[in-house]
Amino acid sequence: MIDLEKVKIAKEWMNALANGYNPLDGTALDDKDIVNNVHISRCLFYVCEVLDSVGKRKSGSGKDYDLDFKLSQEDAAKVYISDRTGISIFVKEINKVIPENMKPLSATAVTSWLVRIGYLQEAVNEVGHKYKVPTANGQAIGISSELRTGPNGQYMAIDYSANAQRFILQNLFKE
Repeated sequence: MIDLEKVKIAKEWMNALANGYNPLDGTALDDKDIVNNVHISRCLFYVCEVLDSVGKRKSGSGKDYDLDFKLSQEDAAKVYISDRTGISIFVKEINKVIPENMKPLSATAVTSWLVRIGYLQEAVNEVGHKYKVPTANGQAIGISSELRTGPNGQYMAIDYSANAQRFILQNLFKE
């Protein structure tokens, strides 16, 4: 188990060394000291970032992210697009390409957006449970639905074609 207090201290000490200071007493290190070598210093700054991300992931708090989710065109081009997938798996692929200090995208955010712009709509089954189904616009871009049976009974599965995935990547933040 990771001790978050030790991670915090390690990060502080690495940060001090990366900035050319003795972490124990705060005194400046000699310019000829090995930690003041540009390559070593960069490595120490990188270790600080890694320790920071470990601490944030383990704390489980959404408040720890420095950046709100935003997908650049460069990152969008790195997202793996499959022939057909569910929204949760597709969103995981998107979150793989974003920086660790960025708040991840949620499947709920994407499906809510698709409802808002008219590609999905909410329906209610005979026992009052809400679910989503593609509209004609959604079907036109490759969103499909299928009634499936799982351990808890029947449910509506929504699949997204490669075209639908590309549509999401290209349009998610254009509103």
